Amino acid sequence: MSRAELSKVHTKIFEAAAEVHSILGPGLSSQVYRSSLLHEFRIKGLMFKKDICFPVIYKDHKAGELVVEFLVENNIIIDCMQHQDITPLHIASMQSKLKLSGMRMGIIITFNTLNIIDGYRKVLINQ
Repeated sequence: MSRAELSKVHTKIFEAAAEVHSILGPGLSSQVYRSSLLHEFRIKGLMFKKDICFPVIYKDHKAGELVVEFLVENNIIIDCMQHQDITPLHIASMQSKLKLSGMRMGIIITFNTLNIIDGYRKVLINQ
């Protein structure tokens, strides 16, 4: 997927998250937000898969599997969190997921903030 196409999909994802946050607000269960976000993806015509597994290979040894919460348009990993703050450790974890999965863009979302901008982080890696 080209950089321009990634950018268009990213915009739709942000708009979906903003819509969910503006209607529901903070403080609900993570399952409510996940379900609502997926419904918003459908409305926006975004293809997605849930709970996708990628093999974790360590020195030619399959060490286990990496499970990502959502994969949008087969190119963007999304993690929805219950935490209020997105910490450097959350960002580093997303970078690891991107590296292991071969994806270039990941998004971390928490709806437990007063403003969706405070609960939304795009993470990119170069490959």
